[in-house]
Parts: sequence; structure tokens; C-alpha cells
Amino acid sequence: MSNQLKKEDFLYFNLNAGVSGDMLIASLIDLGVPVEKIIDNLRLIDSKISINTKRVNRGPVQCVLIEPIFPKDLLNHKYNWKDLFSAIEPFKKNLNLYKNVKSTLDLLKESEEEVHGDENNNPHELGSIDTIFDIVGFYSCIEYLNINNIFSSAVPFSQGNVSIEHGIVSSLAPVSLNLVKKIDIPVFGFNEKVNFEFCTPTGLSLLKNFKFHNFDSSKILNTGFGAGNADFKEISNSISVSIMKPDTNFLEKLSIIETNIDDMSPEIVPYLMEKIFHIGAKDVWCSNILMKKNRPAVMISVLCNQEIIEQVVSIINKETSTFGLRISSIDRVRFNRSEKKVSTEYGEVRVKLKLSDDNDVIGYHPEYEDCKNLAKMHNIPLKVIFEEAINQSKRMPR
Repeated sequence: MSNQLKKEDFLYFNLNAGVSGDMLIASLIDLGVPVEKIIDNLRLIDSKISINTKRVNRGPVQCVLIEPIFPKDLLNHKYNWKDLFSAIEPFKKNLNLYKNVKSTLDLLKESEEEVHGDENNNPHELGSIDTIFDIVGFYSCIEYLNINNIFSSAVPFSQGNVSIEHGIVSSLAPVSLNLVKKIDIPVFGFNEKVNFEFCTPTGLSLLKNFKFHNFDSSKILNTGFGAGNADFKEISNSISVSIMKPDTNFLEKLSIIETNIDDMSPEIVPYLMEKIFHIGAKDVWCSNILMKKNRPAVMISVLCNQEIIEQVVSIINKETSTFGLRISSIDRVRFNRSEKKVSTEYGEVRVKLKLSDDNDVIGYHPEYEDCKNLAKMHNIPLKVIFEEAINQSKRMPR
């Protein structure tokens, strides 16, 4: 399955019933990750580790439920932090996997110590092989899928209580609450009072690289469901994960950031635009305007994704004289397109092709920089290169 995924595809987790490591892994197995891929990595710790899977119902949803199988010595061992970090040493052969696993353990250790203090360097609720299983298993799935972008819903803040080593606490236990704060995970109120830990510390720690903002219009390619061990009447104790493909010919949620400036040297504007483009803005432009008292000024406009708004605002604040700006949300329609290289008598030129809904080519736009370089090289007018690139594009097979 991983070979069929494209760079722009991403994962979306629906965590309305909470999150735990085993549920994340189960949903990814149901999505299509081979269990053997996970077991192969886990057996670097011990050759007897295995995973049983079965299909169960959680409410109306049919899901995969996983059961890790450990040898008795691992199952009965009480791990301190040193033991946990030692257990992941074999993964140094796979440096990317090792870095992900270690950084997650680092986050868990830091969060526990902030809540409980450094007491004998022992984890409180996390000192078992299950912790390693959840972290290694999850990143093994992500490695197999080879997907970089992962989005997620908010997680529930339940009204129930649970019993932990330190006594009875809120079902979003202190370490979990600290992780929600550190990772900046959005939460929502869960009205049903169920005395159960819907969000585990390990499950929450695995969300550290997730994105929680809205994504652009997309299509669902495949979906998997993972079950938790408990079965409730009040809620389907399950999570879902979907492989999403951006819909390139539909509404795209973007933001426009604007400010009017009448008291700044125009020499600063090109540098400002360059910095904003560098962080990933879709477009930056300037318009000549007249302000109050007929003062000539420029309006600087930035079109960007929502996730870089703070960076754009920071750059404008530092680099310009403005005392404020305007931010508005817009919908942009982005038509289908592709890019090809064409050979001309002057050299190769990249050409952007505009496509219809049926993927017919209905427009051509040669890459300016390619045309400019060839025009300089051959000392001929730029428009000649443009025309030749378009003519060659029209001759290409559709």
C-alpha cells in the first residue's frame, strides 16, 4: 500500500473517543499496515514478542483490536527510565525510527518529572514493556506508510475519574493534562461521565508531531478503525484513521494578511517580500494607495496557509514601521495543473499545464526563469523563448 501513496497524501485521525498507543496501532493495521512489519521491529528487543489481532465491534463500528504478546520476563519487569532507554538501543540501526522513539520517551520522562518530581528516577504509570511497544509499534507503522503529514481532531476532556498510583484523579490524569498543554493539543468537553482513562500519556505523546488545524478540501482514499479494550454503551471506544488526498480542484482555505504603510523606505519592501516568500507564503504583492490627507502609501498583501500566519505577522512586525495589520480568511479555487519539460531549439523549458476537469490541457505557461536564462544565453528576445516553449508544448502527446 505504501508504494501507492503520493507525497501530498496525509493521514487524519479522528480521536473523539480518546487516544492510546494500542488504538493508534490497531487503526493503522486496519488501514493496511502489515502486522509483520511491526513485529519485525519489536523483535529487535526480544525475538518472542508477537501481536494477536482480531475484529471486534465497538458500538456500531467494526474495528481491529490488538493484543501484544510478551515473554514473562519482559511482562513482569518493572522498568525505570534507564531500562526504557536501554531497551530502545537496538533501534539505532534504523536512525530515523530511533530518533522518533527516543524523542517520545524524552517527552514522557520530562512530563512525568514536571508533574511528580524526580522521585528515584522511576516512571509512575509508564514503567512497563507496553510503553515501548506502543511507541515502537506506532512509528513502525508511520515508517511503512512513509507519510510526513498527520492531522488530528481534538481529544476529549472527560468528567470521569480514574485510580492511579497516586490515588483518584480526573480521567485526564495529571501527566496526560501536562502533555496536552506541552504539545498544545485541542480538547473538547465530553458530557458522559465515564470513569475511564480515554487519553493515555503514551497515546498523547505520540501526537507531538500532529497538526490540529483545518486542512484543505480532500478525498478519503481508505479508512481503518482501531478498538480499545473496554466496551461501553455510552460511546464507541474506537478511533479512526483515514488516508486523505488533497482535492486540487476545489476550495482551498487560505488567509490574506494586509497592512498600509506610508512612512517607510520603499527599499525595505523587496527584502520583506523575499523573507515572507522564504517561509512558504503563496503570494506577496504591493499596491499603490492613497491614505488620509492624500498621502501616497503602499498596501502590502500576503496570501498564505493558516499555519504560517504567526510567522508572517512576526516578520512584518520586525521589518516594517506598521502598528497593525488585517487578517481575513478566504476560499481559493485552485484548478488542476501539472508540469512538464519541453525541448526547444534553445534548450529545455519547464511548462506549467492548466487542466480541465477531464484532465485535458487548456492552457500553457512557460517557467519565466528558464526562459530568461535561455534568452540571455542566446541573446534573443524573451518572447521568442516563450512562444517556442508554448508551440513545443502543444505538439506533445496528451
